[in-house]
Amino acid sequence: MSRALIAIAVVAGTLAFVAGTETASAAKPCWRTVINDWYDGSIDGKYSASCYREALTNAPDDLKMYSDLPEDLNRGLQASIRAGSSRSLSGRDGPRGPVGKVLDDLGPSRADALPIPLLVLAGFALLLVAAGAVGVVTRRLGSSRSRSSDEPPS
Repeated sequence: MSRALIAIAVVAGTLAFVAGTETASAAKPCWRTVINDWYDGSIDGKYSASCYREALTNAPDDLKMYSDLPEDLNRGLQASIRAGSSRSLSGRDGPRGPVGKVLDDLGPSRADALPIPLLVLAGFALLLVAAGAVGVVTRRLGSSRSRSSDEPPS
């Protein structure tokens, strides 16, 4: 019976030790995980921008001064922000219905291209200006004809 109690105590102690190590690793702050990921020379995982900021703040001074850790953390921070902003701008992966699909198809494919919707609006504005000019010319021609018909023939 005492052997069974000793065996149970050993198994319980081992389980408690394993559970304690898993809890300690799970409670590790994300900035420490980022720095540990960097120790092989590159940051392979994807982390939130706040983890990169905390890693920049909490990194040991010798790593900040004598390694490229700050540059790698800044690079990762910028990539994380860029990925987050592109997700927040697009909202979803696909177009937003038929109107979103049309706008995506009409939009420029290069940064230096003129946006098609802007060209359409400019054309519409020119059309409105032309219609207004036709109205002004028609009105003036109509008023000059009415004056000439009011005068007695000579």
